[in-house]
Amino acid sequence: MMNTKDKAGFVLLGFVVWAAATSVYRMTGSYFFEGAAAGYWLNVIITGIVYAAVSLGLMKWRKIKQQDWLQGAICIALPGMLGEVPILADFSGLMSNMQPATAGRYAAFLFGGYSLLIGVSWLMSAKASSQSGSDAQLISTEQ
Repeated sequence: MMNTKDKAGFVLLGFVVWAAATSVYRMTGSYFFEGAAAGYWLNVIITGIVYAAVSLGLMKWRKIKQQDWLQGAICIALPGMLGEVPILADFSGLMSNMQPATAGRYAAFLFGGYSLLIGVSWLMSAKASSQSGSDAQLISTEQ
């Protein structure tokens, strides 16, 4: 089980990443979301992979047990997911550098990144949990 310090640290990290990324996209979003489809999808894929890799790498570096990676991913993703609610609710006012119609692309981008982080974390956590369960069962049958 993750300790409270790690949970709080990941929540804070999630908030900082969300605030920084939202600020960047507030200033430069039209470049990433209103250009060619290939550039948009490249941004979706690269950003999602980097977001997941850095988050999982950080959990590994902090020596979080792999069974707890889903919990860590939720701590990282949730502040951004909640922070995007008012952004998307008033997209044209808060992200005024982009066209109102771009809100859908922006939201899809967000869903992609958060889903990738949570999905990979879930798979890794489940894999570790099933392995530790198999190991425990193997140990008990050998005794």
